[in-house]
Amino acid sequence: PTAAQIRTLNRTGHIWKRGDRYYKLAHKYYGESSYWWVIAWFNQKPTEAHLKIGDIVEIPTPLHKIFDILRAGR
Repeated sequence: PTAAQIRTLNRTGHIWKRGDRYYKLAHKYYGESSYWWVIAWFNQKPTEAHLKIGDIVEIPTPLHKIFDILRAGR
């Protein structure tokens, strides 16, 4: 996403800890585990292997704005 697009989103910081997984964060923040890829895409970290304990992972919301950004990029 561009800087202007990022400004339209709410973001919650999460400190990555042992046992964290994208799908668990997606379930917690979106109520749906299958949106794990949104968190990975937004943070430009395609897998959990790209993170280390203590990293800050940003959780973007709301989902409808994220999907609008993705549609605009097509």
